Amino acid sequence: MVMVMMVVMGCNSGGVKDPEKVFLSDIANLGKGFLDVFVNFGDMVSDVIGIKADTKKSDIGKYFSDIEKSMQAIKVKLREILEKNGKYEKIKTVVDKFITDKLDKITEGAKEVSNIAEGAELLGNMVTSDGGGAVGEVDKLIKGMKTIIDVLDLKEGNPDAGTDKKAKDGSTSRAHNSDDAGNLFGNDKAGAAAANAKEAATDAAKAVGAITGADILKAISSGKATALANNNSAYNNVAAVTSAKDGVVAGALALRAMAKGGKFAGNDAANDAVTIVKDAASSAVNKALSTLVIAIRSTVDSVLKTINEAFASTLAPFR
Repeated sequence: MVMVMMVVMGCNSGGVKDPEKVFLSDIANLGKGFLDVFVNFGDMVSDVIGIKADTKKSDIGKYFSDIEKSMQAIKVKLREILEKNGKYEKIKTVVDKFITDKLDKITEGAKEVSNIAEGAELLGNMVTSDGGGAVGEVDKLIKGMKTIIDVLDLKEGNPDAGTDKKAKDGSTSRAHNSDDAGNLFGNDKAGAAAANAKEAATDAAKAVGAITGADILKAISSGKATALANNNSAYNNVAAVTSAKDGVVAGALALRAMAKGGKFAGNDAANDAVTIVKDAASSAVNKALSTLVIAIRSTVDSVLKTINEAFASTLAPFR
């Protein structure tokens, strides 16, 4: 965009006929308007919430609410610019497509997530006695997240990243047998033995540490993390954790951590596990949202390139 504006300034210096001066002035103003808007766009989505072990679900909701408001503000500004200088069809077409295909979808998804990520509970909301986890509104959260993720230029990420080996021994595949991350998603408790809750928490932490934010987003958008996040069976019957890769476990952890009413199972010896779950859940969410913000900005950069090309095409006859 800056390059195009420099070309415009060069074309607009001396010896140009009045109609051309008007045209080039319009294009320069249009370019400056878009540049200002997109610079502000980058500022609006650059600040990632400082997610920590004591971050609440409502903090995540507010973050997505802020994203929604930012997208709405950008849309209004772009519409205003087009109303004043909308006669350049190539440029108008590109901007209209960006609004419809990207901005509106991000706004829609962010609004849905902000309504689902609610509650004063911590992200790592874990029962501290014999008690089951709760699915909460995971499905609605997935819908909102998927709406955003699917329109982003997210080229990296693998939902099956990592391994299916549990942290307890590093060599045995996960299965619903009381000593892996699946226990955290049980609807009764996190295992019968005193050590089970901590073993499950440690396995969840291992999964989160092994993958990237892009892996988590892909696990969510692909649906591979859905079954585990939605589990509503007993700790020894969490079928979705069988041979589950780290990416799937981390994705499910992030979903249940953010979802309204989402909760992780515990047992009477869960005190040590609580801290581990808080850290693992907050880390999973932090990785996912940090990557989401980067992907939003990357998507905007690609749109800027397309708009720049439209400007160049419009200016071609005057070069």
